[in-house]
Amino acid sequence: MSQTSSTSDNRRVRVFVSSTFRDMIEDRDELMSHAWPELRRFCRERQVELVEVDLRWGISEEQSTRKETLRLCLDEIRACRPYFIALLGERYGWTPGDDAFTADLCEEQPWLRDLKGKSVTELEILHGVLNNPEMAGRAFFYFRDPAYAQAHGTDFQAEDRDSASKQTALKALIRKTCAAKDIPLRENYPDPRRLAEMVLEDLRAAIDAQFPVKGIPDPLAREARDHEAFAESRRRTYIGRPEYFDALDRQAAGGGGPLLLAGESGGGKSALLANWIDRWRADHPTDFIFQHYIGGTADSADHWRLMGRLAAEIKGWTGDEDELPRTHEDILKTFPLWLAKARIYAQRKGVRCIIMLDALNQLEDHDHARLLGWLPEHPFTGPLRLIASTLPGDVLKAAQQRGWAELSVQSLTPDERRRMIAEYLSRYAKKLDPPRVERLAAAAAAANPLYLKILLDELRVTGTHERLDERLDEYLVAADIPTLLRLVLERYRRDYERDRPGLVSEALGLIWAARRGLSETELLCLLKPADEAQLPAAIWNPLRAALEESLVDRGGILNFAHDFLRAAVEAAFVGDQDRQDDLRIQLADFFEAEPITARTCDELPWLLREAGQRDRLRSCLLDIDRFLLVHERDREELMRYWVWLKEERTMGEAYLASFDSWSAAPRRQDTQAGLAAGNLGHFLKGAALYASAESLYRRAMEMCRKSLPPDHPDVAVVVGNLAELLRTTNRLQEAEPLMRRVLETDEKCRGPRHPSVARDLNNLAGLLRETNRLKEAEAFFRRAMEMEEEIRGPDHPNVSRVLSNLAQLLQATSRFTEAEPLYRRALEINEKRHGRDHPAVATVLANLAGLLRSTNRFGEAEPLFRRALEIDEKNYGGDHPEVATDLTCLAEMLRATNRWAEAEPLMRRALEMDERSYGCDHPKVARDINNLTFLLCDCERWAEAEPLMRRTLEIDERSYGGDHPTVARDLNNLGRLFQATNRLKEAESFYRRAQDTVEKSLGPDHVDVATILNNLAQVLQATGRLGEAEPLMRRVVAIYEKSFGRDHPDVAVALHNLAGLLHATNRAADAELMMRRALEISEASHGKDHPLVAACLGWLGYMLKGANRLTEAEPLIRRVVEIFTKSTAATGNEHPRLRRALEDYGRLLIAMGRSEDQAFAEINKLMEQYGMGLDS
Repeated sequence: MSQTSSTSDNRRVRVFVSSTFRDMIEDRDELMSHAWPELRRFCRERQVELVEVDLRWGISEEQSTRKETLRLCLDEIRACRPYFIALLGERYGWTPGDDAFTADLCEEQPWLRDLKGKSVTELEILHGVLNNPEMAGRAFFYFRDPAYAQAHGTDFQAEDRDSASKQTALKALIRKTCAAKDIPLRENYPDPRRLAEMVLEDLRAAIDAQFPVKGIPDPLAREARDHEAFAESRRRTYIGRPEYFDALDRQAAGGGGPLLLAGESGGGKSALLANWIDRWRADHPTDFIFQHYIGGTADSADHWRLMGRLAAEIKGWTGDEDELPRTHEDILKTFPLWLAKARIYAQRKGVRCIIMLDALNQLEDHDHARLLGWLPEHPFTGPLRLIASTLPGDVLKAAQQRGWAELSVQSLTPDERRRMIAEYLSRYAKKLDPPRVERLAAAAAAANPLYLKILLDELRVTGTHERLDERLDEYLVAADIPTLLRLVLERYRRDYERDRPGLVSEALGLIWAARRGLSETELLCLLKPADEAQLPAAIWNPLRAALEESLVDRGGILNFAHDFLRAAVEAAFVGDQDRQDDLRIQLADFFEAEPITARTCDELPWLLREAGQRDRLRSCLLDIDRFLLVHERDREELMRYWVWLKEERTMGEAYLASFDSWSAAPRRQDTQAGLAAGNLGHFLKGAALYASAESLYRRAMEMCRKSLPPDHPDVAVVVGNLAELLRTTNRLQEAEPLMRRVLETDEKCRGPRHPSVARDLNNLAGLLRETNRLKEAEAFFRRAMEMEEEIRGPDHPNVSRVLSNLAQLLQATSRFTEAEPLYRRALEINEKRHGRDHPAVATVLANLAGLLRSTNRFGEAEPLFRRALEIDEKNYGGDHPEVATDLTCLAEMLRATNRWAEAEPLMRRALEMDERSYGCDHPKVARDINNLTFLLCDCERWAEAEPLMRRTLEIDERSYGGDHPTVARDLNNLGRLFQATNRLKEAESFYRRAQDTVEKSLGPDHVDVATILNNLAQVLQATGRLGEAEPLMRRVVAIYEKSFGRDHPDVAVALHNLAGLLHATNRAADAELMMRRALEISEASHGKDHPLVAACLGWLGYMLKGANRLTEAEPLIRRVVEIFTKSTAATGNEHPRLRRALEDYGRLLIAMGRSEDQAFAEINKLMEQYGMGLDS
């Protein structure tokens, strides 16, 4: 299956208007003021661009009767086919003199030789319709009522008797031909108004037949069509070598890595690829071929859109049910998955999946796109083939570092130059004699195909037989493309600014200044005289014809066909920054006054930013109609505009005010306003402006309730959005009933075994896990997993996701032996479906490694963390949020094994990445800072940790508000720092603020409350307020037991702390019982060699030693030494508690009667069992 579209799908209509001059002025004006604007609106509804070509409107009669007019008319008729209308009255019209029938023109149009003496109108009609049988259905003739001429005087009547006879004969020929070829003819229209009505009626019907509303292509099909149209333009007159095709054939049929075409600019790489693809798909019609010409369409240079387009094409080809990614983050995560799906599908079908990316060097270089970090390294094997091209530079270096194979495209040989000269000119029925061919082929610069093509175009347009040598002398002075283009632009100004001074510099300067380029209609409006609706076609079209091969039509938008012309225009016509700003402000004024469309919303904000128009850009972004279109196109770009304005943290209130005004407009429908509120809420939620987002989500829900039944699926979507926001902001009690309502609605509307229901179950289970209702959460996860397995099969990625979620729950409840096989099964599914180097594999590897770390299996965990990091760096590059997450996970493991010097640079690198990705004030950045402060506290670098903790608190307070659980966490962390630095009064104050915040938001029995109470109790104990501390500690134990069960590790920690307090209040027996229970729970949860077990052993040994039960204490404290010695030996880094344990054990042995030497020897012997000794 080849993913291409025919150029016949080009959604552009050019209508040629043929008429005489003097007697048809009012008729043409009526068309200009009434027919064409309405027809343009009609075409826009069908995503069709309309251009009317009336070479006699808006100019003087003298301008319409120049000798070059005949050539221009005939060229325009060819460009407009098959649309043509002819208006005939009583006048025959201007007859060109013999000098208009030049040798060059007659060589191109041999049928003209015997038609001297015919009017230009008759020649237009003959060329446009009567000599062309394909014009039926889209050519129309209109004869005016002769009575109109009689009533309006001599300017409307025949020039003379001979002219009247010729006009009568022409009308007779038209009647005969129209009847024979079924071409519409309308006679005796009474006046210009009726003519406009008839033209509008006829052209509407013709355009509707060609472009019906139901046939409007979706954006994906439009983009594919535009790339195919670009490819078709590159297939003409290609001079290639068989060895290039052979190399590309081997690449497509082989199984190795990517192939990169390299060569100088203008060397024909695009033409080679376009022609090879045309040949390959003809021979292999079942292969999937994705062609993407960067620079060939308006959006083609954006690598995010490239990835999104390819994922969508793969989805259409494979029939995959997964949703397409929308955000940049989701695109990066899932892009390798879509490539894997394409490879697997191609293997199954026994076909090739060929991806061709032309001109990678032209990618917009935001997010370091030209370093290719977005392009996975390893999936292009087997039937998934990648072919690309580039110029020397960053892309080539990046590809070489990856080991891509290269194919060098060489310059044209003299024989190839001769062939190109002959074939290119033959397209226009022209040729050069052999001496001139040799002279041109001998020029060194002609080895570049683009140079040769530009020069041939100039010769074709300006090189009459008499002046060919003069033109060759002029242009062959240019030793390179930039110099040649400078000469061409100078010629344009001489030839095309006679009637409109500044036409060339303004038209090309405006195209240069626009983001994507400009449509022909836009240019005609921008260049118009002050008193006219647009620039007359007769003034514009000669320049447009000269630029035919220099501009590329990207879906109706004209832009430069190559960077050489863009650079030449910049040098000649754009100049300094002030001129650039003037051009962009002119364009911004134009687009701001136009109707709000996707087109204007793509150009306007970009132009305002480039011109530094801050206030106008802010107003543009706050316009809700414009916001919706910009957001739909690219929400990340929308965010970048606000970041440029430095208002990304304050835009929420401005949007709320703007939405209130917009939604209150008369006749604003609730469904329309609800959709807008939802989209605006999505955007603000993604920007971490949660309060503003919530307000909009609630507005959306309210509006949907007014316009839709309460159990409608669309209402469920809106409710689900609000629920997810509440969950994100830890307002879980409010989120839960909404999630249950979504589940209930989807079960009712879609059936109880629908994928949406499985998704709802998974989401609700996640919330239940967060609220510590673990049994209920587990049941929902298992139900979701059963449903996914039934719907999609046991090896589907969705099953893997639910398995991972269930495993995380089991891990949280210390059921490690149950969780581990689920992680391993999820890993197996992902490796089988996606390959070993896919990001989904990295995600499960990190989860499994986290479990191994929790069970003290550091040696097994570390290589998994490192493999996850390696996979994501290959797929995403070295600067991506997923890589930042992997770095954090690895750093946390290194921190757990006391390898602080290794962990810190990883944490700082992760922080820097997320600051670049999200901005410095994003909650994800606060999370990274928080992780770094924990490590600094481990190292007792309190002075460095404190300002970072305060920054975390500031970010989270701005993001969530002061009464949020995340803010309570930050307050608790600061309290711990104050406690560790003996600033106990400050610690108590922060702990109490944290307690108050979390109890208000999560309730008094939440585990986060227990964490804070535990810390507060320790401060109270440290300040001698044991009576206040004890009830808090007992409350901690009760909360943990209620939340997790009596045998959870967190219960052991709480018992350990309470036992210490009881011991301090001389309740030794109670303390010992409690400590032994804590020890038993810790050993069961973590194994006998975990550091948390050592903490219980140490405290229990301390208690027994204090009671003079030394023989009971000795084996406990010896085990503490063994645990920390084993950890040190395993990690290669001394455990921070080892020295203290050695000292405690030594004192105990001496207390038991050993001498210092005996104690030393006994401890040394113990450590030697693990390859260590006291001297080490």
